[in-house]
Amino acid sequence: MRVFRELLKQRRFQWLLTGLVVMAVMLGVLIVPVERGGGGGLINSVGDGLWWAVTTVTGVGYGDVYPETGWGRIIGVALEIIGVLMFGLLVAIVAVTMRQQKERWYWKRLFERLEQIEGRVKRVEKHGEFKIKDGV
Repeated sequence: MRVFRELLKQRRFQWLLTGLVVMAVMLGVLIVPVERGGGGGLINSVGDGLWWAVTTVTGVGYGDVYPETGWGRIIGVALEIIGVLMFGLLVAIVAVTMRQQKERWYWKRLFERLEQIEGRVKRVEKHGEFKIKDGV
């Protein structure tokens, strides 16, 4: 959950995610009249267009809905190339953020343990001084 909150604070993640969603919605809506105009296509509604856009961008590509017209395929190629690049960058940002968070946790833990060790050393030194003063 912390990773998700941290991701939402990052400007590059926000812009990339927004751009990806806007592009998928725009092309998912745009492809409907293009495919309808070609006659007998599989993308006949905005719902079909959005389904196709999401499966294309994420790389799932079930194959149940796909463009059949020339212009529809051109839109599809554009969505595939741009979508895969943007989606790949999103995944990379998530991975880097998770790695950074884990690294910060390790450093925090290391400094906490170092402080504990320093406290113990001070107590041992203090105890040693008492022994010397008492002649023990």
